[in-house]
Amino acid sequence: MIGIALMFGLLITVFLKYREFSENPAKLVDAIPAGTDISIGEIQHTAVKDGRKEWSLEAASAQYSDSAKKALFDDVRVSFFLENDREVMVKGRQGQLDTETNDIEISGNVIVQDADYQLEAETILYDHVNRKINVPVPVTITGQAFKLQADTMTVDLESETAVLKGMVKGTFSEENASLF
Repeated sequence: MIGIALMFGLLITVFLKYREFSENPAKLVDAIPAGTDISIGEIQHTAVKDGRKEWSLEAASAQYSDSAKKALFDDVRVSFFLENDREVMVKGRQGQLDTETNDIEISGNVIVQDADYQLEAETILYDHVNRKINVPVPVTITGQAFKLQADTMTVDLESETAVLKGMVKGTFSEENASLF
C-alpha cells in the first residue's frame, strides 16, 4: 500500500512539474544549473527591447555552452524588424549567438532578403548594440533592376543605408536608367 501511494505521489509530482514547465518554458531554462551545456532541437527566440521586437531567431537545432556564453545553431533563420514595419530575413547553414552581447554570426550560403533585394555572401556579422550587419567577405546584391558586387559591406538597420567597399561593380537595367 505504501509503495502504491509513493508511486502515485511521484506521478502527480512529475505531472505537475511537466505542466509548470510546459506553460512557462523560461522556468525550464532558469532551472538548468550554471555551467551546464545543453542541446536542443527546433528552437525559436525573439529579442524585444522597450516592447518592440528587434529580431527573431529560428533554428533546426542548437547547442549552448554556458562557459563560452555562446549558442551554436544549424539551419538558422533570423528576422530583423525595422522601424517602418519592414522585415529583413537572414538565413544560413550555421549561426552563433553571443548570449552576453546578442551579437550574431551566420555562415554557410547566407541569403539576406527583404521586399526589394537579395544579398548573398558566405558570412555575415550582426552587431546588436549598433544594429548593423557587417559582411566581411565578397557580397552580391540583386534587385529588380540592378546587381552589385563588393569586397565588403555594412548595413545600418536604423538608417537603412548600406556602404559597399573594395572592388565595387554594378549593373543596372535599361528600364530603370531614367532613375539615375
